[in-house]
Amino acid sequence: MLQTLAAAGLTGLATSLGALPFFFMQRLPRRAYDGILGLGAGLMLAAATLGLLTEALEGVQGPAGLNLGHLGKVVLGFLLGVMVAALMDRIIPHRHAGGHHRHIGLDHDHDHHDEDLRRSYAIVGALSIHRIPEGLAIGAGFASEHGSRLGWLLVMSVGIQNVCEGVVMGAPLRISGVHPWRALLVIAASGLAVPFGALLGHALSSAATSALPIVLALAGGILIYVTSNEVIPESHSHGHEATASSGVVLGFLMTMVIGAVLR
Repeated sequence: MLQTLAAAGLTGLATSLGALPFFFMQRLPRRAYDGILGLGAGLMLAAATLGLLTEALEGVQGPAGLNLGHLGKVVLGFLLGVMVAALMDRIIPHRHAGGHHRHIGLDHDHDHHDEDLRRSYAIVGALSIHRIPEGLAIGAGFASEHGSRLGWLLVMSVGIQNVCEGVVMGAPLRISGVHPWRALLVIAASGLAVPFGALLGHALSSAATSALPIVLALAGGILIYVTSNEVIPESHSHGHEATASSGVVLGFLMTMVIGAVLR
């Protein structure tokens, strides 16, 4: 449990690294921003598919053939994860790219400073809540049969992705005029949601071994839904689709390599 908590804490703090460039600049080029979003999307998709769902499906083929009960748990967990992510999407105030709320794009309208500041903090709050499923995934990963390998795969993938999210949170805060040190402290505090989620995921997985495939698949479903519903559309909404797609491929490849090294 202590290893899980420490690893999740470091993962949450990784977000602060993404905010460091904004000590030296107030804006980030849109193309670079979209590429970073794409990189984070690739990391999360690979962590969900190559890590969480692959581990959840371990044992689905038993001596007697297909274990329908095990498969049913994985399917149930995945669908529950999608439903949870969809519900979060409805109730958490944030912006979608060209969609029902418009998402986390860079807004350069300085005529409405107070509105921009409120929107910036709303972005930070929404992304902080989204970190709970990331922690849930890490906690479930360390509790699994291949705990050390899967747990550290998720820590590395989610950690790099959190650096990307630090950029996503830092950009609107700086544009809104928030002092760099204050922005860094706010973003660092948002990372506390990761160890909280990790404790929850580890506790749920350890409480009943039979629940582990459900928890793993649930975390995977949440990450896939959030990535496909929010991160990828945002990265493709400003005319830099090739850059964003290259980021997705690079992020997926990085997770593949990390997983191979940890085997």
